[in-house]
Amino acid sequence: MTELNPKILNLMQFARKAGKLVAGVDACTRGMHHRHIHLIVIAADTSERTVERIRNEIKAGGNKLLIILAGKQAEISSALGLPITGVFGISDKNFAAKMIEYWQA
Repeated sequence: MTELNPKILNLMQFARKAGKLVAGVDACTRGMHHRHIHLIVIAADTSERTVERIRNEIKAGGNKLLIILAGKQAEISSALGLPITGVFGISDKNFAAKMIEYWQA
């Protein structure tokens, strides 16, 4: 299981405060349909069915979204002050770009 880079988690906290973080499968799916989501972060311990559902939504929508698969649901959710969830969407291009940069480093 891959650890989530603390810098990415930190940016997710900033995105949440700025109102640019979407949490939950349904909310992320809606955001993808409206093309508001620029990056998806999925906790590594999220069920395979949920991960596949998100991947299928991305394919169906024709979006070129990157998925970061790392960390634990409890760890990420508590850091963000949210109920336990494993799927998060970033709706700001700049936050997403910086997170992708940290992920690929």
